[in-house]
Amino acid sequence: MKKDMKLITQFYLAVSLCFSSLLFAQYTYEGPTQPVPSNIKLIKVELLIKDSPELGGVRIQSVVFDGKSIPLKPPDIFGNRGSAGFQLSPGKYRLRWIVQKDKESWPRTVTHEEEVTIDSRDLWVQILIEGDEASIR
Repeated sequence: MKKDMKLITQFYLAVSLCFSSLLFAQYTYEGPTQPVPSNIKLIKVELLIKDSPELGGVRIQSVVFDGKSIPLKPPDIFGNRGSAGFQLSPGKYRLRWIVQKDKESWPRTVTHEEEVTIDSRDLWVQILIEGDEASIR
């Protein structure tokens, strides 16, 4: 009987030791502990993409911002196709998107380009692409 109790106690201690080490490893913070030293101010940029709200309006085929392609989802009931967020230094960036018109009009696809200027005084920039139009706020 004493031998069984000793074996159960050893098993309990081994299991609790393993479990506590797993908990410790799970909650160990390994991220940065202080900000990166830099003089560059980064501005948050949010990009929202929607199809045209008009009936039979254009559909967005692709969006490229600063050379990075934005993945698009199928449209929801409001026409939302996707969004993206960036942290960029002040400067000029190129925004390019391709829209598809209806099947009867020619050309079937139209490419639009805008130059987005991010000023160092900006706190946050929002770019909304809605069909053929783009608004930068």
